[in-house]
Amino acid sequence: MPRQAPAPGELQRALDSVFATPPYRWAEQPAPLQLLREWWDRLGDWLTGLRADNPLAFRLLVLGLLVALLLVFAHAAYIVWRTAQAAGRAEERGVRREPREHRDAGWYSRAADRAAAEGRLLEALQLAFVSLSLTLAEQGVLDYHASKTPAEYAREARLAEADRARLGSLVRLLYAHGFGGRPLGPEEYRRWRDAGAPPWHAAPG
Repeated sequence: MPRQAPAPGELQRALDSVFATPPYRWAEQPAPLQLLREWWDRLGDWLTGLRADNPLAFRLLVLGLLVALLLVFAHAAYIVWRTAQAAGRAEERGVRREPREHRDAGWYSRAADRAAAEGRLLEALQLAFVSLSLTLAEQGVLDYHASKTPAEYAREARLAEADRARLGSLVRLLYAHGFGGRPLGPEEYRRWRDAGAPPWHAAPG
C-alpha cells in the first residue's frame, strides 16, 4: 500500500516548529547578552527541577529570598530616616547658632538711616515711622501692632494735645510722600526725623 504524502499545511507547521528551536535561531546576539541569557535559562531549569524534586527546599529558598528583600527595604528605610534626622539636627543647630536679632525701635531707626544713606528714602521714611511707633509703644502711649495703619496710630495714641497734633502731621507727611507723589529728598527726610524725635508726652490723667 503506497504511503500517503503529508498535506502541505502539516509540512509547513512541522518545519516552523523545528526552525523555532534554539539551534536554528541564527540571529546573532552580543556575547554578554547571550551569556546572561544562558545563565538565566540554567537558573530557571534549576529552579524548576528543585521545585519538582524537593518542594520543601524550594519553599525555603523562596522564603529566604523574601526575607532578604524585606531586609534590604528595611535597611533603605533606616538610611533615609537617619539622613532626615541628621538634616533636622543640623538645621536646629544652625538656628541656635544664628539667633534672630531683636528688632526694637533702635534697630528700625538704624535701618532707616542705612536706607537713607543708600538713597532709598521712601523705604527709610517707612522704617523711621515703625521706629517712632515702637518708641511710643515702649512709653506706653500707643498699642503697637504690625497690621495697623499709620492713621490708626495717630488716632489711638494717648498723647498730650500738642504731641497728638505733631504725630498727625508726621502721618500726613508720610502719606503725602508715600502715596501722594510729594517729592522726598534727603532734606525732607531729615526734617521728618527731627520732627519725630523725643520727647513725647503722654496725655494727662
